[in-house]
Amino acid sequence: MRVCLVTHRLLCGEPETLLDRLARAVEAGVSMVVVREKDLDAAPLCRFTGRVQEVVERSGRRDLPVIVNRRLDVALASGAAGVHLPAGGLDPADVRLLAPAPFRIGVSTHSVEELLEVERQGADYAFFGPVFPTESHPGRPGAGIEKLRRAVAATSLPVWAIGGIRPDNLEALAGLPLAGVAVIRAIWTAADPADAVRRLSG
Repeated sequence: MRVCLVTHRLLCGEPETLLDRLARAVEAGVSMVVVREKDLDAAPLCRFTGRVQEVVERSGRRDLPVIVNRRLDVALASGAAGVHLPAGGLDPADVRLLAPAPFRIGVSTHSVEELLEVERQGADYAFFGPVFPTESHPGRPGAGIEKLRRAVAATSLPVWAIGGIRPDNLEALAGLPLAGVAVIRAIWTAADPADAVRRLSG
């Protein structure tokens, strides 16, 4: 299973701690990194994105895309590989007009209808979830495996499952034609982030 690591520096204490753990996760084989730091304004987010990119560059993983969550301006200014948009946000087709090629555009989705709409709009990939209950969205029930199964079957887009995914419930996703899993806490709060990546990768 491919693993997308979504950043959350507040789970790690100092930014240097996140960057050290990020380096270990990258070496263990994550397939994509999404910089998701909603509390940061544009300038500090751009600087933080640059530090994440430096970690990836030092690893020699030139194939590893760094995507910026929500902020198209920061994604463009930092030279990131793409932007990840919220459900109901900018139209991917409009973003495509502003971004240089190649530029990846992902969108968070929560229903089959949203997934089909972002496919029509020209997104490159989608997140779907939350699959399981998660502290990132307290009070929101998980969509469950059957809803995820129907969503993946309805689209030709690469779909990453997100929300409450851990090594101990990963088996429930077995057999689904997913692009991979997008993960926050299962890696950042793990005693060994590299081991968590390897366990999620299967």
